[in-house]
Amino acid sequence: MKILHCSDIHLGKRPFGSREFSQKRYLDFFNVFNELIDKAIEEKVELFIVSGDLFDKKELTPDVLKRCEYSFEKLKSKKIKAFIIEGNHDNINNDTINSWTNYLEEKGLLIRGNYTVENEKYDFKKFIIKDINVFGIGYPGFAVDTVLEKLADILNPEEKNIVVVHTALGGGEFLPGLVSSDTIKKLEDRVIYIAGGHLHSYQAYPKNNPYFFIPGSLEYWNVLNERSDSKGAILFDSDTLTHKFINVNPRKRIKTNFYVENMENLTEEFKCFCNDLNLTGEELVIINIFLKDNGYVDVGHLEKILEDSKALKGYIELRYIEDDEKLNKENNYYSVQEIEKNIVESWNVFGDSKNIVEYLQKFKEFQDEKDKEDDFFTLFDKMLEEELKIEDK
Repeated sequence: MKILHCSDIHLGKRPFGSREFSQKRYLDFFNVFNELIDKAIEEKVELFIVSGDLFDKKELTPDVLKRCEYSFEKLKSKKIKAFIIEGNHDNINNDTINSWTNYLEEKGLLIRGNYTVENEKYDFKKFIIKDINVFGIGYPGFAVDTVLEKLADILNPEEKNIVVVHTALGGGEFLPGLVSSDTIKKLEDRVIYIAGGHLHSYQAYPKNNPYFFIPGSLEYWNVLNERSDSKGAILFDSDTLTHKFINVNPRKRIKTNFYVENMENLTEEFKCFCNDLNLTGEELVIINIFLKDNGYVDVGHLEKILEDSKALKGYIELRYIEDDEKLNKENNYYSVQEIEKNIVESWNVFGDSKNIVEYLQKFKEFQDEKDKEDDFFTLFDKMLEEELKIEDK
């Protein structure tokens, strides 16, 4: 049986900016989702999995809901089953009355995976399709390791089990709800596939013969910070246990570098540089500006120049160097994050300055997102516990 696994669709996201930019980016998320649905139909898949964050926010406008229903109607018309869990963006803490995914399930457009826990007793809902058991875990947050370990205890290794959970591997990423590799290993002989999500770039574990997959987002949710330009989903064959990545076409993103030798000529040289990019008005453009001097740079003015040169949206990243003799060596430039790390280290207060700077970066990403307010405070508490060595009594 062919299964298509995607995640982090974020329907309804409307980035801040000009009216034209905001509307185009709003439609981008629907367009790329429908492109993937068309590919699922072409591939004749029988199960379409969304492992969290179908929506960008818990509250939907009528237009978001209408467009979403249209997409799932396409799958239903081809008799393709859609299985979905909620992620942290569309999570409603098991409140099925106010859940839009529950509404879509009641309309017969999808199957909603979930589990319940009462008095430390876990009840895992199972969806059976042909010879496969599908368990939807949703977004357990910091309890993800505990929940998956409980699930591992009840899975029959003689059966074909698929687990769908809104999580990715932990490590250097300081986000709530990341799972440890030790927990994933406990599921290895009990599943044929783990459908993950939460992070917006592709991940597969282990490196050889992977069974835990995070496909990444279909569109750039965070234009600046997403590493890969490859966007898409994973096509999995439950009979042969093979997989391949199915690419889609997100909004075009261009990343390039601009080196500043003389601050006095910055504006004119930057205008010429932007004109030479030959933009069409549809691209998202990130320019790393490498600076010899640490003087003031009006980033907003440079972004305006870039957009006047027909970038749909311009993003400027500044990198600095302390030693003039190292000007042309790119790896000797300092990013804003590296400068922050040096400052934090100079305070001689924190035990792990690298961790603190990574936390600061996540705080900055959360601060303008109303739906991430809970994550912000949870993350702050976690940072304090680690730094102050707070332990449970």
